[in-house]
Amino acid sequence: MIVNSFVNLISTKPAESYIRPEFTETGPIAIEKGRHPVLEGTIAEEFVANNAFISEASNTMIVTGPNMSGKSTYLRQVVLITIMAHIGCYVPARFASFRIVDHIFTRIGTSDNIELNSSTFMTEMRETAYLLNNLTSRSLVVVDELGRATSTGDGFAIAWSCCEYMLSFKAYVLFATHMQRLTELSSVYPNVRICYFDVSILNNRLDFKFLLREGFTNVAHYGIRLAEVAGIPASVVNHARIIAAKIDAKEKTNVSISHAKYGYLRKDYHVAQKLLCLQYANLSEDNLRAYLKNLQQSYVENRLG
Repeated sequence: MIVNSFVNLISTKPAESYIRPEFTETGPIAIEKGRHPVLEGTIAEEFVANNAFISEASNTMIVTGPNMSGKSTYLRQVVLITIMAHIGCYVPARFASFRIVDHIFTRIGTSDNIELNSSTFMTEMRETAYLLNNLTSRSLVVVDELGRATSTGDGFAIAWSCCEYMLSFKAYVLFATHMQRLTELSSVYPNVRICYFDVSILNNRLDFKFLLREGFTNVAHYGIRLAEVAGIPASVVNHARIIAAKIDAKEKTNVSISHAKYGYLRKDYHVAQKLLCLQYANLSEDNLRAYLKNLQQSYVENRLG
């Protein structure tokens, strides 16, 4: 049944839309122009494809962005493509390469469990405990919003601590969050990569691009904007902006200190990461020499800058 369903699925797609994945022993999970295998067939508009790259040198990716921008879809997409590749299927992407994973752990969704008398937060913690207690260096971990079902302080502390624990392994981790302060992990740990889903402001409304980009979210206080769109009274929204501005002033100081302290270490680590990944590149000798020359020049310029 599975094989027949899969054949029917890909037979209705253009021949180049599904490709044969590659596998390496210790290489990265590299997906170019990946698509959600189910969602792309159920929506009227064209599905926006996104890349994914997780390696031993950059094994944790933190994804931020507004609600409805595509974070949860992206996480599920990477997991589904990984599973399809491991069971011998062609995958919806332009290119895909994987190392063989021994477990795929997910912490997705918010719901309680009345039958077990378990609150939303307790359910979340039990799933997270199972994940952390069974994690291995060859696991793929996907976490969507950890710590949001309890107080802000406790939730942030738990999310940060769990990230640090997973960073002590070589597991590949995708971590979606609304907690902007978690992005400070990248200033302490150079193997943490920060990405966000692109959103622009059009006529004072959020215009979702569903496109993953490197760096920090480009829309400040998107939660307040969504609250305004949903109909929260203007006086409440304006007061929320004032409170947010005060919090920002304190947090910016901490972030600038961290980046100043660990900035050069992070630049060095990025160069080392690119050198490690070259062993999986299919470049000619001339192209490889040119790439190394450009990398050297870029490194020197960044150091002098």
